[in-house]
Order: sequence, then structure tokens, then C-alpha cells
Amino acid sequence: MLPLLLLIACGSNTHIVQSWRDPNVTIVDGSYNKVLVICLIKDEGTRRVGEDRMAMFMNGRGVESYRYLGPDVDAINDASTGERMRKDGIDGVVIMRLVDRTKEQTYVPGASYPAYYASPYGYYGYAYPMYATPGYVRTDVNYFVETNLYSTKKEGLIWTSTTSTLNPTDLGNSVEEVMQVVYDKMIAEGFIVKSGQ
Repeated sequence: MLPLLLLIACGSNTHIVQSWRDPNVTIVDGSYNKVLVICLIKDEGTRRVGEDRMAMFMNGRGVESYRYLGPDVDAINDASTGERMRKDGIDGVVIMRLVDRTKEQTYVPGASYPAYYASPYGYYGYAYPMYATPGYVRTDVNYFVETNLYSTKKEGLIWTSTTSTLNPTDLGNSVEEVMQVVYDKMIAEGFIVKSGQ
């Protein structure tokens, strides 16, 4: 079940925890023509779904690793792969992976009124709602996903971030939502600049 939830997110529950950029690199939006996208997930079906969503977010510039590298994503570590990517016009590589998952339990009290002990009527009004709608324990799950962007020309890491997502629910839109949060952060940091600016 854990691999299935790897990149699940709900946009309003996702935010950047930390990020780093190479201060010597600035990218003009849209200047990367091809970007290899990799979801580090052992389950092949989930990996393909994640990579498809990453590629969709990139509006035709994304190349899924399962199509380019095949089932063996470890081929990215082969020295010849870098040369092959440059020859094929791949400018960058985006890798997403789950780095941590935490659970936190919170007690949610039931409905209650101020305590009135002066009369049986006031006390009944205070105690009855707690009896009728008792509290409960809610478990929140937080997923931390690391997103790294590598340049094939510089052959190194040029930007990285960790996102936090509270109570993920849907894989279908999750990758795009995480990518959107990452993209917005890149623009806010001046790492990506709009063309013409």
C-alpha cells in the first residue's frame, strides 16, 4: 500500500518544507525541450502512473523513464546513459521519491457547552452533548516527497525540494499538484524566469 500512496497529494494540503537551488543557474521558462521524469517506485504500475502525470504537467516536454530506460530505472546510473540523453536532446532529469511518512494522532472533542453546575438543568445541557456526540481520535498522515532536478549539460543537481502533504487521498491528480507547488517555488526563488522578463 505504501508504494501506491507515494506521490499522492491534495494541492491545498501540499507545501514546500525546504528547497535549495544552484545560485549559478537560472532557467528561462520553456527552455528545456526534453526532461526525463523518474518516479522512484518499486511497483511498476504506480511508477508508470506517476511518470505519466509528471510528463503531462510538462506539456509535451516530459519523457517517461519507463519508456526511455525500460523497466530498469537503475540504468540512469550507467555512465553511458548521460551521453545517450544528451545525444537524444534530453536537457534535464526530474526525480521524485518518498523520503518519509509520519503519523500523528489528535483527539477531537465532541460538542460541548460551558459547564454550568449551578442547577441540574444547566449541568444536563453541558453533559448531554458530550454523551450524544463523543470525541474521537483522528490520525493524520504526512508524506514528505523529495523532488530533484538535474542538468544533463552540467551533469549535476541544480534544484531540490522537499514537499509535505497532509492526508493524501488521490493518486490521479497528486503528481501534478506536487509538481505545481514545486514549479511555483522555482519561480518565486527566481530559479525559473518567464521568457521576456
